Amino acid sequence: MHNAFKEKLLNGVKLKNAFIKTATYEGMHDQGIPNEKLLEHHVNMAKGNVALTTISYGAVSPDGRTFKDQMYIHDASVKKLSEIANAVHDVGGKISIQLTHCGYFSKNADVKRPLAPSRVFNEYGCLSGILFSKEMTKADMEKTSDDFANAARKLMDAGFDAVELHMGHGYLLSQFLSPWTNKRKDAYGGSIENRARYPLEVLRNMRKAVGRDFPILVKLNLEDGFEGGFNMEECKYVCRALEQAGCSAVVLSGGFTSRTPFYLMRGDIPLKGMIANGTSFAEKLTMALFGPWIIKKYAFEPNFFLEQAIEIRKAVKMPLVYIGGVDSRAGIQEIMDAGFDFIALGRPLIHDSNFLIKIERNEIEKSGCTRCNECVVEMDRGGVRCVLN
Repeated sequence: MHNAFKEKLLNGVKLKNAFIKTATYEGMHDQGIPNEKLLEHHVNMAKGNVALTTISYGAVSPDGRTFKDQMYIHDASVKKLSEIANAVHDVGGKISIQLTHCGYFSKNADVKRPLAPSRVFNEYGCLSGILFSKEMTKADMEKTSDDFANAARKLMDAGFDAVELHMGHGYLLSQFLSPWTNKRKDAYGGSIENRARYPLEVLRNMRKAVGRDFPILVKLNLEDGFEGGFNMEECKYVCRALEQAGCSAVVLSGGFTSRTPFYLMRGDIPLKGMIANGTSFAEKLTMALFGPWIIKKYAFEPNFFLEQAIEIRKAVKMPLVYIGGVDSRAGIQEIMDAGFDFIALGRPLIHDSNFLIKIERNEIEKSGCTRCNECVVEMDRGGVRCVLN
């Protein structure tokens, strides 16, 4: 426990301890522009002794949004994001932002043919009339890679201490890695070496844009969570390649949003609220009729990714961030004993932004989060919050 609260280095950047607030979609934007609630949310994380707090889902372009009003990186949003970064710094914290592109997983009405590695059916947007993706051309890939690089540069210039490149959860770069969505016949499809080629090109392009010293974390799936998806052996290959390509640390996650969304979350499925949040009658009806069969439930266990993550710890020497079911003093100790460099937390900090302070002071042994996952519903109701408080 003492080691977890000691100062750490991330690509030369000093962090006050090993704890990172993981990117969990906040829903705290007004027409795509971050609002004061987002600022307050991340300031509270820094006040709660989080070393590096991560703003979730910064789409690198307008067509990278999963829905129309989502935030993307441009001058107006960066202006507010810079204010948030300054506010976090004022209370002694560091701040990162997750950079991503939705790929085919979109119901953004402004984009009729969302980009993806291959032409695939869009389960998420089909009820909004967006049925299929468009297979990316080389020109599409080069433009999107530049969008990632330019976004990273803008955020670095705006005062951010790091960025997180999203290669997981079934978004664009994850779609390239997964054989379930990548059906290409060129140099970017087929073997894992080919499927990883484009995500690695994006990372290298970002590294060139921000220089060697600026931290770039990568969120990567251990597994997609279903047969025929990205798997552990492929994760080992990609981690070794990331280590050579300028990645500062890998955040080991899991799950594919369109197929196994609760593979990462674990615990209860807040189906009633998810139905209520549907954006159309057809969407609400589909969720009501088929939700229990569409959305698989996974039982929560403390440190539920640890066995898989240890296999990656054995495979690489680079810094690794553990995420998945850490909610207690004993859980933190187990992760540090297993040799992980950092620990990313989500729901325990949503439940109580002072969770780490209370753990360090021996005031509590365990988070009060019950894994009801109602916080997922609240993301679409004005901003993520714990309904237990």
